[in-house]
Amino acid sequence: MTAAPAPFPASPARSSTLSRQDWLAAHLGTQDAETIGCRAMAAPPAQRGRWGRFKLWLLGDNAPMPLADPRLEAVRRFACATHAGIDPSQDLVGELHGFGLAPPQIEAIARFAA
Repeated sequence: MTAAPAPFPASPARSSTLSRQDWLAAHLGTQDAETIGCRAMAAPPAQRGRWGRFKLWLLGDNAPMPLADPRLEAVRRFACATHAGIDPSQDLVGELHGFGLAPPQIEAIARFAA
């Protein structure tokens, strides 16, 4: 007699491992820390004033664009801050917990980004 398979696979939010996308977002955060720094996201051109749009046209903008997935964006910001030697705020850690990351997963990202 064989054992019956589990009725449902473990949900990704409760998995003990990070997804490939999580690791890529962490890697992107470390690259941002080395190249452009951990700074505020770029505002869309429609939200800039006339002077802001002119400066964007003239000088360009290397501010990071936010990732489409809020969870991955939080991972990117956490990795960027950790790699830059900035102590991540409790709000950011709480945001990662809210997205379903467990403390061991957050520690793994911190070790990777350090």
